Amino acid sequence: GIVDTETELLEHLDEIGIKDVDGYTSMDEVVKFGEKPDLAIIVTPIYTHHILVQEAMDLGINVICEKNMASTIYQGKQMVQAAKDHPELCTAVGTQYRYFRRNWVARQFFAQKELPIGELSTIRLTNAWVWGEKRSGWRRWLPEVYLEDMATHMFDLLRYTTGMDIVQVKADAFIPKYSGWKGSSTVYASFALCHPDDYNHRHNWVWCQYYGDWQPRGPVQGDGIHYYGGKGQARITDWGIDMKIYTDEYGSKFEEEGFLVEDAGSIEGLDDKLDGQSVILEMMSRGINSKGKQQPGTHFAEAFKSFAVSQACIEASRTGETIWVPDYWKGLID
Repeated sequence: GIVDTETELLEHLDEIGIKDVDGYTSMDEVVKFGEKPDLAIIVTPIYTHHILVQEAMDLGINVICEKNMASTIYQGKQMVQAAKDHPELCTAVGTQYRYFRRNWVARQFFAQKELPIGELSTIRLTNAWVWGEKRSGWRRWLPEVYLEDMATHMFDLLRYTTGMDIVQVKADAFIPKYSGWKGSSTVYASFALCHPDDYNHRHNWVWCQYYGDWQPRGPVQGDGIHYYGGKGQARITDWGIDMKIYTDEYGSKFEEEGFLVEDAGSIEGLDDKLDGQSVILEMMSRGINSKGKQQPGTHFAEAFKSFAVSQACIEASRTGETIWVPDYWKGLID
């Protein structure tokens, strides 16, 4: 079934190629006049997510919510609280990039007891590509369009591949001088990542330099994630992890090695044919069958930690302050 407030669109589903699907104007209508579904997938503008998610859960329906999780930290907290109040239901956020095969390989690479590149120390992340000549649709209303939408995928990838939390954020978001956009398309940021046991042990933090852009213009250089350790460096490729292992004390000489896709196994131990969104759907199916005991990997409490980084970047840019990210989830997430 499809829920939409565009009644004229709902009346012409067959004409636009959507066959044998019922249309409704609210989740209440679905339950009242149709068959209560196991799952609602929320694919509406970001600033509507927190309301629609809670309405579905109040009706006893499991939910997958598209990224970004919400528009404000308070809306995101409501969603996490709703999940805590309904432990029998499953939740997930559609940060599917983490389940692309190349990123799963990176996660398995960093899960090794001893890394070939040595202990991870710094990361450089670039995500810059031309989104379009102008913002379209509901995205026109977003004041921080890149940070509120695309960037969460990148923050989630940093967390998923390293197994660490992003705990400290400094950032500047802006509209380039040449741009006619009315919301920021570009961000420069500095992050600190660490395991929970090292929140207060700054020497053990991993530092990340991040550049994100939807209006870069010209050729994009260095797109991707580059990881640096004391013994070498690594980057994600389509065939696996490409490494440069240092052969002298100062890293001026190196040999190339690799960690192959075949070395990583199937994504989250599921069917080899699954990746991206299909992994989230399979996890949700299993979770529903378990009546909430087995939650998808991007459940709301987990997804909140990636979402919170986008909010920290916005706050840091507007205030000029360095943001301690765990304060956002203190007392909410164990």
